[in-house]
Amino acid sequence: MRKLGFVLLAVMLVFALVVPVAAQDAAVVAQLEAYQATIPPYGTIAPADVVTAIAERDVLLLDVREIEEYEAGHIEGAFNVPIRTLGENLNLLPDIDAEIIVICQGGARAMLAQASLRSLGYNNAMTMTGGMGSWVGENLPTVTEAFVPEASEAPEFDGAVYEAVNSYLTNMPQGYGLVRADALNEELFENPDIILIDVRSPEEWATGYIAGADHIWINEFMASVDMWPEDKDAPIVVYCASGYRGGIATVMMNLMGYTNVRNVSGGIGAWIAAGLPLEGVPEETASDFDFAAIADAYLSDLPENFNAVRPDGLAEELASDDAPFVVDVRTVDEYTESHIEGAINVPLNELTQSLDLLPAQDANIVVYCGSGHRSALAMEALNLLGYTNTRSLLTGFGGWTGAGNAVSDVPVEAEMGMAPEIDPDLFAAVDGYITSIPDGYYVVRADALNEELFENEIFLIDVRTDGEFNSGYIEGAVHIPLEQFVASMDQWPEDMAAAVVIYDNPTHRSTMAMEIMQILGYENVRTLGGGFGAWSSADLPVATP
Repeated sequence: MRKLGFVLLAVMLVFALVVPVAAQDAAVVAQLEAYQATIPPYGTIAPADVVTAIAERDVLLLDVREIEEYEAGHIEGAFNVPIRTLGENLNLLPDIDAEIIVICQGGARAMLAQASLRSLGYNNAMTMTGGMGSWVGENLPTVTEAFVPEASEAPEFDGAVYEAVNSYLTNMPQGYGLVRADALNEELFENPDIILIDVRSPEEWATGYIAGADHIWINEFMASVDMWPEDKDAPIVVYCASGYRGGIATVMMNLMGYTNVRNVSGGIGAWIAAGLPLEGVPEETASDFDFAAIADAYLSDLPENFNAVRPDGLAEELASDDAPFVVDVRTVDEYTESHIEGAINVPLNELTQSLDLLPAQDANIVVYCGSGHRSALAMEALNLLGYTNTRSLLTGFGGWTGAGNAVSDVPVEAEMGMAPEIDPDLFAAVDGYITSIPDGYYVVRADALNEELFENEIFLIDVRTDGEFNSGYIEGAVHIPLEQFVASMDQWPEDMAAAVVIYDNPTHRSTMAMEIMQILGYENVRTLGGGFGAWSSADLPVATP
């Protein structure tokens, strides 16, 4: 295995004793029941607690990503065993009672590895929630130098149990047995024979569930084997709230001989976030959802850079050990032609339906488009949904290439992980907006706006700073600095169908203001392409205080 020089434990094969199938099944059942007895808790640990554990205790950090992912950056002291080879490398783990923290990119693979280890008796194995995406998002340090542990002798396991676990790991499918909520919804229409199992608590089940699902609480999963499907080849999909408990159920069913079990990526949270229906939802109570308050809190707390990064700044970050996760929100054709190396492609209109392709909400994310307009829409949408460190590339891909930065035409396959749990009302508001943005993206050119001002009544809003406004503005514009935009709604037009054009310099802050007005119900809001700079460069009239 290249740099790491893993020592495969051939002696493990000896433990695959030839015993009757029934006895093997009994051994696996007994081991899984022992695992069940340790639940809850579910074996998760947050990145901040991992930092504490490293400092205070003797913990083992096991990174189950692919070699290339590990080499690109990992937690210092973590060693790499790709998940499909884990069963063959148990001699690299210490005592079976050791505290093991399993790490992947987003949390899904780590949970499968952790549940597999616990099924073997490693009762102190845990999963780092959010994976490396969350770790990097919290600006925690990474290294690229590989750590190679000293091989020892693996513990002795029951042969049938080991064979079940090793077979599951080595034959793990592409995609790691995950299915996205939208894809599952389509499959349910085409194949009504899919068996759904909800492993959440009774209290969670009572809040609503996917139509047709059976409820088997993960805390009683092995005690409820009689409720499992009789056909072990039947198509089964399990889900919980976010995906972790579903991962435990997936492993248990695979070890019991089920051959077609998948887990909903992001759980029922992702299903709800995709706007898909639930059954058994209690009668609605009056919602206290207030998008204006959410938007006001967001704008009033903006950093000085308004969540933007320039091409030279991004180039420096990408060359560092803490490179951001880069998302290209242009069309597939634009991305295919060329893109920033390492960027994944999620077209703007698909962004909110693809949150399972993004890292944790606190990860360092940079989005870009052709000019910076679409990416500003995407950046703000993500930040409104709870992402805390998402920025937009000013001047977009055009500015990136204009500065002589490298590009690639090799597509990057996005890895499906866990979509975050988001307030359904908030998600519906933002998702409804992003998925319905038309071609043209609500932009008006300076010359066209100048003509319209002669022919129609246009409400102009300047969202620049006081200093920028005082140096010159478009005649008739109302000045509302972006940070005060929602707090100054009394200065907006009363008529929500009024024609509104917002500008700044160039086009970033105005895009953010436009998005908020449109989500709040304004029907005819646009932004000035190129902003005040484009207006003045076209020698159009400028007013001063």
